[in-house]
Amino acid sequence: MSQRMMSWILLGVMALGLPLNARGQEKAKEVGAQEQIKFDQDKAQAHMRELEERMFELAKLIRESQPEDSARLIMGVQKAREHLIAEQMGEAATLLSSLKLDQATDEQKEIIEKLNELKKLLLTADIGLQLKLDQLRKLKEAREQLAKLTEAEKAQLKSTEDELTKNAQPGEFKNLEPSEKRNQRQADDLEQLVKQFGGLTGGAASAVGAASQSMGKAGSSLGKGDGKSAPPEQAEAVKKLTEADKDLAQAEEQLKKELEGLVRRQVMEHLTNMIVMQREVRETTEKLQPRIAEGSAPAVASLKRLGDSEEEIVRLANDCIDLCELTDFSVAFPTALRDIVAKMELVRDNLENGLGNEEVILLELEIEADLQGLLDALKQASKPNPEGDGECMGCKGNMNKLLAELKMLRQMEVSLQSQTQRLDEQVAARKISEVQRAERCAPLQSRQEQVLETTTRIADTYGDKK
Repeated sequence: MSQRMMSWILLGVMALGLPLNARGQEKAKEVGAQEQIKFDQDKAQAHMRELEERMFELAKLIRESQPEDSARLIMGVQKAREHLIAEQMGEAATLLSSLKLDQATDEQKEIIEKLNELKKLLLTADIGLQLKLDQLRKLKEAREQLAKLTEAEKAQLKSTEDELTKNAQPGEFKNLEPSEKRNQRQADDLEQLVKQFGGLTGGAASAVGAASQSMGKAGSSLGKGDGKSAPPEQAEAVKKLTEADKDLAQAEEQLKKELEGLVRRQVMEHLTNMIVMQREVRETTEKLQPRIAEGSAPAVASLKRLGDSEEEIVRLANDCIDLCELTDFSVAFPTALRDIVAKMELVRDNLENGLGNEEVILLELEIEADLQGLLDALKQASKPNPEGDGECMGCKGNMNKLLAELKMLRQMEVSLQSQTQRLDEQVAARKISEVQRAERCAPLQSRQEQVLETTTRIADTYGDKK
């Protein structure tokens, strides 16, 4: 894609994210403020529709010459439509016209966030990774739909067998036909979704198609009041759906293996950036602290703005958690990072409230150290197992990955112990009341339970199942 064309598209995306009063300068006639605001929002919605269409048309034009950029644009259009950005702009316009400004502001914030995500997608350096991640998300979604459909068909089979046991009249069986037909329609939709994965999912699409045919036969029998012919077809449908899930599960594992190293590397890059950003926040807090102690209003205002920087670190951390939970490249990482995010959110709230004392700075330092610990653990997991030394009893040959999990587990426990100690010291010094002690103990207890649950999952993942 030419630099000029990409710049045009990105300018379009960014313009849609501007405050509404920065656009809509042209108008055919004088209108009131309320009508003007709605006019601007409607105009933004029209621009979004136009941008989607142009991105789609451009993707078709460059499909042969620039397949990677074409895929990037198609993915952008899909994301925009999946997130219903244009529709949400329409909802915001309706809220503005009825002067529900608070709700409209919330809608606009969500729209801007989605537009920023779209911009990030269009700028991503590794579109191949993003395509595979999107494929994995859709594969998981397909498995969820398949699981619901399988349960629905099992329930349908049970209902039919129950009616047979009661020697039901033909009319009772006819009442079961609509739900059988509904299952069949869902199976047809699911078959089309699975076909999008091509050869990756093996015979899953064929299995779902066969299940749909069996459902159709069962529905036809039920519609005729024939309860005896339906259960064998329903049982066959359940069998085929189970076979399809087996194929989809294998495809999911294959994709996860392909993505593991790539995603871990991206998460490590994010962690590196987060450490730099956190250090900058801490150093700025330290510089502002003396002036804040003197009551300087500009210093307090500067400190409050640091809350936005901390929020950006929180956003990056949550992106890392989402990536890990999608690909399952680590058991302990999401829990460990969530523990750190809780500290980040506390720092963010303190900064936004103009608090930058020693306690806040110590917490910022702790976050830096925790992030560095996670980064070091992931570096450990990235190392290939040394020949002859990588095999170990009870780790399924993944010694470095297991060591990384244990490092993260230890870091969580050390952090928890440190916070418990600080709480004990505050209680001993009577700095907090019994009510406050109980309030602060509750989240610590919850996190201790999470550490225990994570430990069990690590044992299940890497241990030998007997």
